Amino acid sequence: MAIFSSCFLLQLALLCFSTSVSFAVLRNDVEQPKETEWRRLGKAEGDHQIEVTFAISQTNKEWLENKFWLVSDPFSKEYGNYMNFNEIARYVRGREDSVKAVEDALTGSGVDANTIRYTIGKDFAIVKIPVSAAEELFTADFYYFTDDNELMIVKSRDYTIPPCLKDHVDFVSGIGELPRPNKVKSQKSSGSGLGISPKFINSAYNLSDYSATNTKNSQAIAGFLRQYFSPDDLQDFQKAYKVPVKSIAKVVGENKAERPGIEADLDVEYISAIGRNIDTWFISTSTFSNGGQEDFLSWITLQVNTTDSPWVHSISYGDEESSIPQSYIDRVNTEFQKFGVSGRTVLLASGDGGVECKGLVTRKYHPNWPASSPYITSVGGTSGTDQVWMMGGGGFSNKQPMPDYQKEAVQKYVASSAAPPTTYFNKSGRAYPDVSAFAVDFSIYYLEIEMSVDGTSCATPTFAGVVSLLNDIRLNNNQSTIGFMNPLLYTKLKGDGFIDVTRGNNRGNALACDDGFKASTGWDPASGWGQPNFGLLRKLVLQN
Repeated sequence: MAIFSSCFLLQLALLCFSTSVSFAVLRNDVEQPKETEWRRLGKAEGDHQIEVTFAISQTNKEWLENKFWLVSDPFSKEYGNYMNFNEIARYVRGREDSVKAVEDALTGSGVDANTIRYTIGKDFAIVKIPVSAAEELFTADFYYFTDDNELMIVKSRDYTIPPCLKDHVDFVSGIGELPRPNKVKSQKSSGSGLGISPKFINSAYNLSDYSATNTKNSQAIAGFLRQYFSPDDLQDFQKAYKVPVKSIAKVVGENKAERPGIEADLDVEYISAIGRNIDTWFISTSTFSNGGQEDFLSWITLQVNTTDSPWVHSISYGDEESSIPQSYIDRVNTEFQKFGVSGRTVLLASGDGGVECKGLVTRKYHPNWPASSPYITSVGGTSGTDQVWMMGGGGFSNKQPMPDYQKEAVQKYVASSAAPPTTYFNKSGRAYPDVSAFAVDFSIYYLEIEMSVDGTSCATPTFAGVVSLLNDIRLNNNQSTIGFMNPLLYTKLKGDGFIDVTRGNNRGNALACDDGFKASTGWDPASGWGQPNFGLLRKLVLQN
């Protein structure tokens, strides 16, 4: 038996560390940050620790997607019949042979198996390993990189995932990804004159000062890229705008309150002002240990491992879809399905660059991700009750097909005179946003000073607060939470309960690219179905 084990380990070592066979060399099929944005310094010390995440091959993914659609379809008998994360993990988990392959590869590199952290179901493995071990495992050289902000990270720009893991992981993260700037970022207001405040939103969206009462209700803000919030700014905001003074119920991760960011302050102030009296979490994965996309991945792995994760998640984060590998997109979509099957709503900002038209010869619109995922609800921006915000993101995915739930509404728009020439976009791709909310001239408190900001990162926590109020209505009537709401929006409501936005376009700063997507009657890729009318929606969501 000992001889067999020795032979097996020798074969494993030859397979894992052979340089003659390569698999998944550093992705060159996607747009990477320019290395000039990051200056390469010296070789990383061998004992420097890096965090690596293995997305382990999963079981029963077809079952998960089927269950996702059943519990999200308002015409299905299974609508709202959710499962918790532990129950989901009984079906969707890391394949046993794949878990073993990852563990063997790591321990073969000298990693203590007890230091490997797994999510529920062992479909993600997260481990901190020294550079010396990572260089051996991934046939790589690691260097220090720095940017203009003097941020220091350790990455390898050329690596190989060992062949022994080829059939056992969807991807490995934390090795070569240089952080990219967030495509969704609040900015000082250009000055629309609207003066958006909780009182303004309360009137415009027919909230009638509704305050939640169900103790099972919850909502959350995702904090990335070292964006922290100030409890003092939150309290000042709540007092100034006469909304219930309620502290953040739970902070997950790091929050340096003495170093607040405009983005995080905005998010917590408006989700709590609209989703009144609801326990709000601030979930911070604000480190650059794994780079920009890996902050988002850290959020994913944390939440699917948190059994009491809040019912509504507001995320002001995005990147160019073209920069994301298909394997990463597919796996994150699977994780989004877990949120839906568990009754959770994920709302993502659509972006702040309009259609992002690019190309020297052939001009094309460039969609954002994860706003372009078919498994989340994307929130666009408006600059008035009936006016699209010109900089609001919206368009069609180049990597994800159009889901059935939206085909009727989207194809009607594409065939209309409001649509630009189809040479600019992929008319068969997932279209977004799904809904919209005000996105300009939001009054916030930052560093104890009142100021105004713009961005779909204003719209997203605002709409999230409305969804939380709708959950409160349903929970108080012994119904389930709304969960993934797009089938409800597209197949049943079809604009009912929304304020249609019919003017303007989202061309952004693009030149010679037509006018982007024009707003029109019904759904459009600039404003989705429009802005919420809570007074109507609170009745409509009880009919399911």
